[in-house]
Amino acid sequence: MNPLLPFIMAGDPSLESLPRLLAEAKALGIEALEIGLPHSDPIADGPVLQAAAHRAIQRGATPLRVLETLAGLTESPDLILFTYLNPLLQIGADRLMELLRPTPVKALLVVDLPDSEEVEFEARLRSAGYPMIPLLSPTTDLERAKGLLERRPDPGPGHPFAQRFAYVVARLGVTGTGSATDLKPVGERVAALQTLSSRPLAVGFGLSDPAALGAVRAMGATPVIGSALVQALAAGEGFGSFLNPRLA
Repeated sequence: MNPLLPFIMAGDPSLESLPRLLAEAKALGIEALEIGLPHSDPIADGPVLQAAAHRAIQRGATPLRVLETLAGLTESPDLILFTYLNPLLQIGADRLMELLRPTPVKALLVVDLPDSEEVEFEARLRSAGYPMIPLLSPTTDLERAKGLLERRPDPGPGHPFAQRFAYVVARLGVTGTGSATDLKPVGERVAALQTLSSRPLAVGFGLSDPAALGAVRAMGATPVIGSALVQALAAGEGFGSFLNPRLA
């Protein structure tokens, strides 16, 4: 099981600092990391991530510049590109695959792409080695979850965690750390999902303190930490000093 799946916003604090942050993450033993592509109209991001995206955009972090910055990086965890559909469609599948090829990106998490839409676009990316990560919300019942996991299949144990996991949304609403997430129903959902598939699960939304992260690990899942980390980086806190207590 992957001990932690961090999220950072590309371009915040700056695009120039991105290679250093990714190298620090790899040095800490982080296997996989979600990297947000700044978007002007996010629907799933809470206030912290919205502010980070706006800062990044103001500093010139366009989708193309982000992918160009990632090109050629070897000192980096496997990356999951966290984004929205419109920027990808604007780039186009052919150009997007060219841009992804020299980067550490292994998969995409497109939060506003239902599994029944843009089927050809998704299939082309998957065949090129860039699968879409299944997103399982609190309202996704087991029958629908089973179908979604089948349509976005686990490529198998020979592939990296970044391409295999399914993302379990811990609560309704947007990301953020304003209120604690009730983990009892999350644990029940994770246990039920584990009866459907042996693929790894990651749990995110509303997790920040070491106790909550430990509780998710006790479920046999990987905790995702996003808003709290993004806020710490924006405040000038070191990547390692923030993550080290949360890796245990």
